[in-house]
Amino acid sequence: MKLHAFGIRGSLPSPASKDFVTSDFGGNTTCYYLEAGSFRIIFDMGSGARALGNYLMKKGDVGKPFIFLLTHYHSDHTQGIGFCTPLYIKTNTFHIHGFTPDERRGSDPIRNIVLQCLEEQQSSPYFPVPHISLPAHKFYYAHDKMFSEIFYYTHKDNSYNYFEDGAFDEKGKDPKDTLKITTIPLHHPNGCLGYRIDYMDKSVAFCTDNEPLAFPNNKISTICKDSDILVLDGQYSAEQLKGPTQTYGHGTPELCIDQAIECNAKKLVVTHMDPGHDDEKVKGMETSAKEYLRNKKTKLPSDLEFAREGHSWEI
Repeated sequence: MKLHAFGIRGSLPSPASKDFVTSDFGGNTTCYYLEAGSFRIIFDMGSGARALGNYLMKKGDVGKPFIFLLTHYHSDHTQGIGFCTPLYIKTNTFHIHGFTPDERRGSDPIRNIVLQCLEEQQSSPYFPVPHISLPAHKFYYAHDKMFSEIFYYTHKDNSYNYFEDGAFDEKGKDPKDTLKITTIPLHHPNGCLGYRIDYMDKSVAFCTDNEPLAFPNNKISTICKDSDILVLDGQYSAEQLKGPTQTYGHGTPELCIDQAIECNAKKLVVTHMDPGHDDEKVKGMETSAKEYLRNKKTKLPSDLEFAREGHSWEI
């Protein structure tokens, strides 16, 4: 598996300027891409989705299926959807996953709630191209935001087939053509889901936009146990989290480390950088976090890294 970072910023984009340098870590909002054998998985489509689209087009990924795992509907995780070129390719197929917000329970049962939420964000007069008009084939799946769910994909003849947990039988399935995904409820305003991906005895867990409340999230600790790569939200410094940013739904690098230790994760990637933090500030936080991890004197995680746009990690 290979994980790529195309957007690592939280809340809103942070373009570099003469007096505010962000070119090292990057200024685009959340967008990651995971290659797992023949499976192509996208985590969120913040403003980094434009660069992801360019990357996929350059690779020649046309007429392909994709799995799009949406953590939540806040704009920094969806604002790039209308700018991601592969969604304009009619021979592409997107399997789009999200959750049912509390406010939408019991709403129109015919139209999938994930589709409804994305349609609203791309509706007139806010965006010129309606979401439903994006030419790619699109399928939508709504999950519970409070309880973890497991689902599977298989790959055959250049298409992905979706199975709910109870409907999937591993017998006779080639592990190279089978992907397991587990949702992870997170603590964030309006709700949020993390995702664990298991493929060929390797795993990546993506859990951004979570406020740990000064102790590890038990759901993350259980579901992300022994993950090869664990991506967590470390937007704020400890000083910030003591102030008005409490309840905003984000963590600190130190809380990320505590969570990764609890998970026995092999590698920790800290993401969702504060838009008000330039490269110098983020580098300082990274240095402090690495010292914090050294002082813990634990075997795992064996590696800690703050995410940078354009970087990738292979397992």
